[in-house]
Amino acid sequence: MTQTLEQALATVVYTFQQYSTVSGDKYKLCQTELKELLQKELPTWTPTEFRECDYNKLLSTLDANKDGEVDFEEYVRSLACLCLYCHEYFKDCSPEPPCAP
Repeated sequence: MTQTLEQALATVVYTFQQYSTVSGDKYKLCQTELKELLQKELPTWTPTEFRECDYNKLLSTLDANKDGEVDFEEYVRSLACLCLYCHEYFKDCSPEPPCAP
């Protein structure tokens, strides 16, 4: 039986491959592919008021080697940063949801 973490890792790889093969270099996400991935795979985490210039800034931030695209390593680093942020944000929260009034 596949474990939850194994499934999550497979999903990370599969999701990147699904979007990176749409156009151009199949090993990198261009801005259009990155935008589509964010809008479809992280809809509640992507502000609806994001403008094209906001996607430009995000791509520039994620693009460590400044080649104009996000490769798999840059993609994984961004997900790791997102995980770290969530961990820090929720680490002091109660593991149980509060009781309803």
